[in-house]
Amino acid sequence: MLRESLHPHWLNAGAVCLNFNLRRTSRSVTQYYDEALKPTGVKVTQFTILIAIATHTNAGGGSITDIARLAMVDRTTLTRSVKILENENFISIDKAQPGNKKCVKITQAGLRKLNEVYPYWFQAQRALARKLTPPKTRELRHLLVEIKNSAEALHAI
Repeated sequence: MLRESLHPHWLNAGAVCLNFNLRRTSRSVTQYYDEALKPTGVKVTQFTILIAIATHTNAGGGSITDIARLAMVDRTTLTRSVKILENENFISIDKAQPGNKKCVKITQAGLRKLNEVYPYWFQAQRALARKLTPPKTRELRHLLVEIKNSAEALHAI
């Protein structure tokens, strides 16, 4: 029946698949940070995007593409989050001259929100890093950069 039609190698694919395991870990870590930031009403993805926008605001603002690249978020996800942030008046979106590009900037309300959220994020970050241990945290950051760079290099082939 169904069990007989499964190839034996497929049965442990989930256990060894880098994509599956990274996504599962990412969801768990995101849930952890979202819970930590809950009192602020901001999700960790929105916090990350606000930081990316604030970084570009210091340079005069950035396009949606610039923000997506910096935050490592696909444009569809970014567009949804940007709409929420704009509705909360945390960011402003203006047409840049010339052309149709939109310029995204953080507002004063957005800066206040970042200042409110940061201590919650920092506490969650510190607790997770301590739980993992500082050496493993450093190793993980380096390994994640290597994985990202390797996947990008292979994707470009």
